[in-house]
Amino acid sequence: MSTKKTFNMDSENLTNGFQKAFDAIQQSTVRITAKSGKEYISLPLLFAIVIGIIFPVAIIVAVILTLTSFIKIAVEREVKDNESGIKVIGHK
Repeated sequence: MSTKKTFNMDSENLTNGFQKAFDAIQQSTVRITAKSGKEYISLPLLFAIVIGIIFPVAIIVAVILTLTSFIKIAVEREVKDNESGIKVIGHK
């Protein structure tokens, strides 16, 4: 028995998708820390994306430093639980 799943592309689905993506980006931050735990930079993700577009060399330098194990880059998002009001911070 097979199951069929359909996705209709219309203006409402596109608008909702962009709104959810923008909300997730607004709630996220980028933290650059040393392996010892010292925090160097904490920026909103949207600002970090703009910096990456304007200065792509900064992304290359950050990746090289991460690969050589000098720094750790984490993207964190604060998610509020609607039922209990508890805030959970997750990172990737």
